[in-house]
Amino acid sequence: MTKGYLKMARALILAAAVSLAIACGPSTGLAQTPQPPTFQTSGNRAFDEWRDEFARRAVQRGRDPAVIGRLLAGVTPDDRVIELDQRQPEFVSPVWDYVTNRVTERRINDGRALKTEIQSTLDAVQQRYGVPQGIILGIWGLESNYGGADLNWDVQTALATLAYEGRRREQFEGYLMAVAEMVERGLADQQQLRSSWAGALGQPQFMPDVYLTTAVDWDGDGHRDIWTNRGDVAASIGNYLQDRGWRRDEPVFEEVTLPSNFDYALADGTMRPIADWSGRGVRRIDGVTWDQTNLSAQLFLPAGANGPALMLYHNFGVIRRYNNSDRYALVVALLARAFDGRSGLVYDWPRAAGSLNREQIVELQTLLNGLGYDSGNPDGLFGSGTRRAVRNYQSAQSLPADGFPTTALLIRIRQSAGISQPEPARVPHGLQRSGIRELQRLLNRQGYSAGRADGVIGARTRDAIRAFERAQGMEVRGRATDVVLERAREAGRR
Repeated sequence: MTKGYLKMARALILAAAVSLAIACGPSTGLAQTPQPPTFQTSGNRAFDEWRDEFARRAVQRGRDPAVIGRLLAGVTPDDRVIELDQRQPEFVSPVWDYVTNRVTERRINDGRALKTEIQSTLDAVQQRYGVPQGIILGIWGLESNYGGADLNWDVQTALATLAYEGRRREQFEGYLMAVAEMVERGLADQQQLRSSWAGALGQPQFMPDVYLTTAVDWDGDGHRDIWTNRGDVAASIGNYLQDRGWRRDEPVFEEVTLPSNFDYALADGTMRPIADWSGRGVRRIDGVTWDQTNLSAQLFLPAGANGPALMLYHNFGVIRRYNNSDRYALVVALLARAFDGRSGLVYDWPRAAGSLNREQIVELQTLLNGLGYDSGNPDGLFGSGTRRAVRNYQSAQSLPADGFPTTALLIRIRQSAGISQPEPARVPHGLQRSGIRELQRLLNRQGYSAGRADGVIGARTRDAIRAFERAQGMEVRGRATDVVLERAREAGRR
């Protein structure tokens, strides 16, 4: 074959390729990525930028552009959702108030009535998943009052607002992706997607990703209907707990008595065999001999050494997978007992000891840190780190190391820190309309773009307050309070 012939062949091949490219377009042989949807402006440029970018990434990850377009069309950030997400109560209710306000006669009676109505379904669900029907009803009652609670938000609005707000953006964008998948697969009609302010769906209050993996079509009608179908609701809760490790025929908790001179520092969350606890003199409060000494449990003192003492088994921790709170799990277990006609706790709560409010817990944490007992970031939340620091302080002071904070303990810690009287805590108060107008004017003058000074808190004003708080090194809450106003006045005088 001559060189001239080769040149002519190459030219013909190249020409044919060019012609084919012109005829078929540049994407021949390649999967063309669908174009993301376009939206009308919401009036909030920052939200629009987030929404458009999210839609682009959602389509890139395989979500249907038409579904994304329908879900987010007309959505604007809901200030009520942001307010609820950022709300930090100034007073942390004592454990006894939390329990008493939830284990009520009405909730117990309503649960018993529902149990009677759907007894055969509950029996079958319990047989299938191994979860006692009282536990299922307890969660059902707490989450949605057995379906009676109102779901006041469109899920896409709630989730888009929280994703845009940014504190947990990746988490809530993931939930939005899951909602889009639900609609694409026909698992739920868009009009049916009503939720709590946090985007939790249906009577069991599943987040969208949990719905995709855990919701159950109990009656086999082709729909996993956790909104109106009681069988699907009960089975979905049972399936959730089984999937998270529920152990059939094992208990949740037992109330116990402790011997005198007991080492309360053992209430440190460590699981120990019942035989070990029995050897230390721990007894069931009903006087019944331990029948499962091979099981392990941890000692829990929800109100310290002067309150009830509980042995928590593995299944107590499984309930916490539904809601990461010891109090929540205790209420579910107490409701389950009540549905079965069993009594609640025998030992009374130490109400006279009192309970610390949020500002006092911040003070406690700050003082403990200063004394060398690491309680973590002083945030007013009494978690495991603070409980451990309290126990360590109590041990060093030869006090019962129960890890429970009381007013008397705070006074003692103040004395250890050389403080006789604490400085009064400044509690922020919300502004009236005239104060909001003044704050908006001050923020605008300082370049924070709070919008028109109309005395109305909208998304633009909240964004401006957050930017100001960040610049001032304040806690970022985005709320129009007297504390923020005073700081803005000071900044304006500099």
